[in-house]
Amino acid sequence: MSTSAILSAIRAAGRQRLSASTVSVRWATGCHLLQIDGYTQVRSRVPNGTAITSCTFRVGGHDWRIACYPNGETEEHDGYISLFLQQVSHAETGDATATFKFSVLDQAGEPSFTGTSLGERCFSGSDVWGLRNFLRNEHLNEGQHLMDDCLIILCDVAVDLGLRTDNHTDAAAPEPAGMAPEPPFDFNGQQILEAICTTACDTYVNTKFAPNIPDLTSQV
Repeated sequence: MSTSAILSAIRAAGRQRLSASTVSVRWATGCHLLQIDGYTQVRSRVPNGTAITSCTFRVGGHDWRIACYPNGETEEHDGYISLFLQQVSHAETGDATATFKFSVLDQAGEPSFTGTSLGERCFSGSDVWGLRNFLRNEHLNEGQHLMDDCLIILCDVAVDLGLRTDNHTDAAAPEPAGMAPEPPFDFNGQQILEAICTTACDTYVNTKFAPNIPDLTSQV
């Protein structure tokens, strides 16, 4: 029941001078699209242990970046695609708590394979969270996972903004809050495909499928 409905019920019972406070956890949500054109050629040029990274994007007052290892992040994960979410603004914005989801999009712009963070993760200092064994390269199929040898990865992020107290004087109730939002957020595959036709995210080399979603989320 909404706060306004409760206030109305109490008013109907005879109490006229009413006010209320609502305390809840607030979340900021956003997503970023990483498009890797000519994935086969890109993969041949990026050795195991080397990442390609997305542009920086902002969600919840923090700057983020996707790190993709086309041939795995470690020797143990050679042959896998490893994906990580990096917070790149820690020096300016401090610690962040977030959930995230990586999805490979098919030709219809819909998720064909997905891996999640399996809960909230705290990004503190140099912490990086992700999935080392996200997807085997040998399981990538044209049409299902690749579109003209183009790999499209969607990253949904929900950032915990902490507790918020709202004052109500018979006003409409705020949007439901408390649990981390479940991505995707207002997801529309066709709209994404239309956007892909006109724009794409740049990637660069940063030197320094599996049938099941990985059981563990890894921290580096």
